[in-house]
Amino acid sequence: MEKLKYGQPISLRLSNYLRDFTTKEDVANVSTETGVSISTLNYVKRRANNVSEGNEKGIICLAKKALENAEAKRKEALRCKKELSLILQS
Repeated sequence: MEKLKYGQPISLRLSNYLRDFTTKEDVANVSTETGVSISTLNYVKRRANNVSEGNEKGIICLAKKALENAEAKRKEALRCKKELSLILQS
């Protein structure tokens, strides 16, 4: 995946990851943490606004949160797979 570039929207792939793996609460928390407004984060997340020096910190923080959430979902899926396998073996 390519780096963030000022003056351009985030990649479609990153946009999809942020949509799939972050919640409204995550966006609100990142906004509070970084000082980037919720609306700006949402606009950049949806590719309706470009990356800038002012919002880059928020987008990076949101991407880190998406990574954490994706890892949690992966672990949950593995647990689910294991439990379902045990049920089906019965």
